[in-house]
Amino acid sequence: MLGKITRHVIAGRRAVIAATILITFLALYFSTNLRIIIDPGAILPQSHPFVASRTVLEDIFNERYALLVAIAPSPGTKNIAEVLAKVQRITDGLKAVPGIANSTLLSVSSRNAKAISAGGVGLNVTPLRSELAHPERLKQLLAQNPIYQQTIVSRDGRMFAVLAEFRPDKRGYAHILEEVSPIIDRERTAGVSIHVSGHIEYLGEIERYSARMIVFVPIAVMLIGLLLFNAFRSFQGFILPLATAILALVWVLGIMGACHVPLDVFNATTPILILAVAAGHAVQILKRYYEEYYTLRSSGVEALTANTEAIVLSLEKVGRYMVAAGLVAAAGFLSLIVFEIKTVQTFGIFAGLGILSALVIELTFMPALRSCLRPPEWRYAKQSNRGLWSSLIAKIAVWAITRKPLIFWSIVVLVALAGAAQLRVENSMKAYFSSWTTIRKDDAAINENFAGTQVLYIIVDSGEADGIKRPQILRGIQAIQQAMEKIPGVGKTVSIDDFLIRMGRAMAGDSNNDNELPQSREIAGQYLLLYSMSGDTADLTSFVDFEYRRANIKVYVHRDDSPFVLSIVRRAQSVAGTVLPQGSTVRFAGGVAEAAALNEVMVRDKLLNMLQISLVVFVASTLLFRSLVAGLLVLLPVVIAVIVNFGLLGWLGIPLDIPTSLISAMVIGIGADFAIYFLSRYREELGRNPDEALIKTLDSAGMASLYVATSVAVGYGVLGLSFGFRLHQWMALLIASAMFVSAFVTLSLIPVILRLTRPKFLFR
Repeated sequence: MLGKITRHVIAGRRAVIAATILITFLALYFSTNLRIIIDPGAILPQSHPFVASRTVLEDIFNERYALLVAIAPSPGTKNIAEVLAKVQRITDGLKAVPGIANSTLLSVSSRNAKAISAGGVGLNVTPLRSELAHPERLKQLLAQNPIYQQTIVSRDGRMFAVLAEFRPDKRGYAHILEEVSPIIDRERTAGVSIHVSGHIEYLGEIERYSARMIVFVPIAVMLIGLLLFNAFRSFQGFILPLATAILALVWVLGIMGACHVPLDVFNATTPILILAVAAGHAVQILKRYYEEYYTLRSSGVEALTANTEAIVLSLEKVGRYMVAAGLVAAAGFLSLIVFEIKTVQTFGIFAGLGILSALVIELTFMPALRSCLRPPEWRYAKQSNRGLWSSLIAKIAVWAITRKPLIFWSIVVLVALAGAAQLRVENSMKAYFSSWTTIRKDDAAINENFAGTQVLYIIVDSGEADGIKRPQILRGIQAIQQAMEKIPGVGKTVSIDDFLIRMGRAMAGDSNNDNELPQSREIAGQYLLLYSMSGDTADLTSFVDFEYRRANIKVYVHRDDSPFVLSIVRRAQSVAGTVLPQGSTVRFAGGVAEAAALNEVMVRDKLLNMLQISLVVFVASTLLFRSLVAGLLVLLPVVIAVIVNFGLLGWLGIPLDIPTSLISAMVIGIGADFAIYFLSRYREELGRNPDEALIKTLDSAGMASLYVATSVAVGYGVLGLSFGFRLHQWMALLIASAMFVSAFVTLSLIPVILRLTRPKFLFR
């Protein structure tokens, strides 16, 4: 059937080539819409309660993702007045940035940072900014109001912070940083150090590092091209697989652009995946084309006729297996649409579409183009498999006719399982960056002097209006805070309790330092009324809602790894269950809580997803070969590759997170190709002596598999050049490992199993 289709394609080659060019230009036009943007909503499980609480946090307490700027005099200097002037200018500058939440902008220069002290018949609520010109007086007010200690002023009083929160920007977080950076950078002068951290800084930096793909993709194309030239030593061998890969990439980027789907940290590497996989399928066809062409020319067929017949025969004999392998890989990726996380769905859809595009191009445009080109010189067809590749294949062949591969891979699996036992499931944005990067150094400097660069929000709902004023609720909040502050890694907690305690002390003339809360709802109401008379109750919107039904506890933490955050959540839930009255509830929110939610969902869904993709591969392979044994053999290399990767994660201390877990889906989808091509060619060659059949299969499908594995490994290996961004480097290592393990298991272990078991499907 494919032979007939190919002859029709060759007959109408001009129309096929014209249509391909038109589609490609349309795709190029739409690809100009592409942007690299991280949408936290797209990478989070929306049904998880931690994520659902984001709406309450934003709508009720106006809390959003934060940026933290810390300014301090350089060591050995005492120019606090200059630092305070810079704090004021940065605060004023940030007020004008589009998207800022002005009500939560906090620094010693902001409107809502106020000192509470005793007044004549009530409370004096004094803006801290009124004392910026008097550093000593400001220091005294900050000492009297511990709410601000380690939040906007450091323990030693030398470093001051500006906390700003921003609404999401459709242009991405890197765009927010582009607006903010000039305001900060102009204050970077001699004698002063400035550090920047917070959720927005991390998200923006991830977008910037992901934008490196603009550089890495051309490098990957160049390296894959060099590999292909080394393998085939001909113009066709160099340019045609690259053309398939580049066209498939352009088509899928055009689809993404037309659908206005942005690239993000998880799918920004999709272009390299499509490049490598598309080139790999093209290599399988091209390798068979050269074989058929050489055979025809050897039998005396003239060049033009041999060229046409070789095109048809290569697709006739290998095409259905290429289609099957491509469909298996595409189905594996497309199965990710059942994953709850939107960005994972996007990755799966467009990776699958990229592979399908490569199949369409390889079945239509490439035969049409190849038929227009001058046939290759006979010596290229004859020598296209010589060199290092042939030497390696010869060694594998000698090894594969023994039982040594069985012993070797058994040992590898046992070692990998020992490593996998040490695997930790963890999400942490900080872990994506090397410790020597500026963002990590700034984060460490701020954490050393402040309560923390990340915040976990605990939302207490009393269940009734004015319920937060009830002494039992206030004491419950205090108990939760005290429990949190005993946990190593928690720097400080702040809530409405801290304001009420400060009001009580001020009413007593600062005669005691007791952390005494109001003894009745009425007293709490009086304190808040007195505060509103001198200050503004809007100052408290981050801590209590308008109805005084809900309160917000801010837990400042030094770490953002999900196991740590989950331990805090469990402790808070335990304490809340004993100290809060019946009818009250607690919710958790914030960036670190969302990462913890991602962690919980990922463990469950990725295990199910791996089983799901494996099932797709197994069913498709079983139907292709009409054998359950064949389905299991196709799965074997990818299962071992996944085990080895989990072992590497455990031994090297790399966490299992969203990006590293996605690799398992990629491995199963791509790695199955090797076994499909190998088994199909081995079955075809079994008319020979079994050893000769193995050698011929290794020399053809086996060598092509090595080309593909190396192309994918080298293509992703470019990410190893992403210095400072460990996420890219982890992907480079794990994908290279998976490709080579899949390929070598296919070429060494499967032959041993076939020789020992002689399954019936081989002889049908």
